[in-house]
Amino acid sequence: MSAKADYINAECKELEKTITLIEELLGKGSLSGFEVIALGKLRQDIYMGIERILRFQLEEHGIKIDKSSSWHKDLLIKARSESLVSEEQYNFFGELLLFRHLQVHGYGHKLNEKRLRQLAEPVADICRDFLSRIRIQRPPA
Repeated sequence: MSAKADYINAECKELEKTITLIEELLGKGSLSGFEVIALGKLRQDIYMGIERILRFQLEEHGIKIDKSSSWHKDLLIKARSESLVSEEQYNFFGELLLFRHLQVHGYGHKLNEKRLRQLAEPVADICRDFLSRIRIQRPPA
């Protein structure tokens, strides 16, 4: 397998593990304060994994996103224009990006469990759809 395929497959496996952890937390009746913090962190991790995959895919197509104050958003816009994400995924990933920004600059103990559950509910379906659309192009043997 190529280095590209290995990298993408490793990222996909990590995202799948994170999705499973989110599903486990959402399956609980109520969450402890630490579990609410964990759910927020896992949601942030989902976005970071998706971003790594998208950045890698864009670079494989010769598209580099320059680091700027808006590079995270620019990456999503370019991924949408290159059809790497659907419109639904673009919108959802944009929400994840906003949450990531708040999570990074905020305090986990301030997260609201009810709201966080609402935000985390669509993660599994949308992210698994994204993962199912990733195609590894292998050079001919």
